[in-house]
Amino acid sequence: MNSPESESACPAQWKQAKKAREELIGTTGGDRVPVARRAARAVMAQAECEQGRFTAWRIEAGSQSIMAAELRGVRRQYLSTRTLYEEAAGYGDRRIAIGAWSRMADLHLGFARKLDALPTPVDIHDESGREAYRREMRQLMSTFEIEAALAATRALDAAGADVTTEAGPVGAESGDLAAWVSRSCEKLAVLDPQSAAGYPACAGAGDGQ
Repeated sequence: MNSPESESACPAQWKQAKKAREELIGTTGGDRVPVARRAARAVMAQAECEQGRFTAWRIEAGSQSIMAAELRGVRRQYLSTRTLYEEAAGYGDRRIAIGAWSRMADLHLGFARKLDALPTPVDIHDESGREAYRREMRQLMSTFEIEAALAATRALDAAGADVTTEAGPVGAESGDLAAWVSRSCEKLAVLDPQSAAGYPACAGAGDGQ
């Protein structure tokens, strides 16, 4: 992601991610692995901040044109955040890859929930128009739910069967790993129970739902 700092909702994290990328460009050989890990973590930190901005975005009832403009803004924030998670997942750090895909599942599902909560534009007055608008939102929601299930699957594929033995440093980071895997299982158990059943880590994830 090479957008100007002024376009980021998280300028401090943007600076750190930019610095980490630049360091990686100038690193070769055996020194590249730890530098790539730092880049992954810096980009992940920016993605988390950007997702916080996305989550906080609210769209109030208004005219179709006003709400469409707001929705475009939400989508831009969503796309920039998704791009950062994809980048973080690609640096070769397994723990960060698991986290990036898990949090991307949160991002996709978050967009679906925003669409579900979206009020009907105030200038749609007839009942048939309101029903058509809700159908359109439901169709869009299903697209993001599918993307959420795919991202959760990628997180679980990256985790594999030995998440407890390759969690990296003990402490908060290993706790993050367990939470990422658990949340991915919970989403998949709702969105695609058959796929969830294929992951030993997800045993019992759908119980009580």
